Amino acid sequence: MVWPRALLGVLAIGCAAQEQRPRVAQDWAAVVTPTALRAMRSSAWVPLVVGPFQRVYRPVGTRYLNDHTLVRSPDGRWHLFGITHESAGDPSRERSFLHATAPALFGPWSDGADALQSQPPEQALWAPFVLPVGVGRWGMFYYGNTPDHRVLRAESADLHRWERSGGSAPGGRDPFVLRVGAVWYLYSVGADERREVGQIVVSESRDLTHWSMPTVALADPVAAFGWGNLESPMVVRRGEEFYLFVTRTSAAPHDYARTMVFASTDPTRFAWEPVTELLAHAAEVIEDQGEWFVTSAGWTAQMGERWRGLSVAPLAWAPRAALRE
Repeated sequence: MVWPRALLGVLAIGCAAQEQRPRVAQDWAAVVTPTALRAMRSSAWVPLVVGPFQRVYRPVGTRYLNDHTLVRSPDGRWHLFGITHESAGDPSRERSFLHATAPALFGPWSDGADALQSQPPEQALWAPFVLPVGVGRWGMFYYGNTPDHRVLRAESADLHRWERSGGSAPGGRDPFVLRVGAVWYLYSVGADERREVGQIVVSESRDLTHWSMPTVALADPVAAFGWGNLESPMVVRRGEEFYLFVTRTSAAPHDYARTMVFASTDPTRFAWEPVTELLAHAAEVIEDQGEWFVTSAGWTAQMGERWRGLSVAPLAWAPRAALRE
């Protein structure tokens, strides 16, 4: 599929060979705020993509990478885990998590053995999120489309061999975990199926084992489809504010690569007042040695062969007061 013209303005030339790591621009006097941004929510910061996307990793064969997670091991090596399949895009057949590693975020990336394969009662493997859970221990939260529709968990001592822990948490698809002080917040995708309204829900825990019942952190005001049109939540803390990045899809092809950003001082509740929008699907926001980056990945049927795999672009946090209105 060919990218719509609106997306090409940001993504074109991003695949060109650029061996040097992009630098984040800091001259905010040169940044012109889009007209649409003026009507959006006031916040202390505005995340901006400040350079082209580069495809840094392409899975072996015809595999695609969709919802994914990146984590750095103590030896400095990056590990990538994500949804995959050999088709152009078929969620009903996504039953493994690919695993690739690299010495640096921009590569070179090497494919490894799959991290997990689905097993009963899992009917799929969707959207892993990996984080350290102790000294020499890593936890993976993921969704298996099991009959109880809970968030599942696996653990590893080396990021290569994973074992299911047997634990689970209330929630839904595309889990993401954020720690704030002594509290862990588990975000995932929910939906009010009766009203066909997409939601992001959040649960709380102090030990990563016992979780509160989910509450609605963000609700889409526009009905879309029964399973909801919000995907891939991720939250970043900046000062006293929390920034929720979420993909908002629709029947329109260009909305596949639409990430909306919301801000709140309460990590459990976000008003539908977007800060900005980014052109990315299943975005992950990464800080690496003081620099920020945003990723994008998705089905080949939607992204096209040119963008099959992991793409990365430099991200900057612009002080809103410094942007030209």
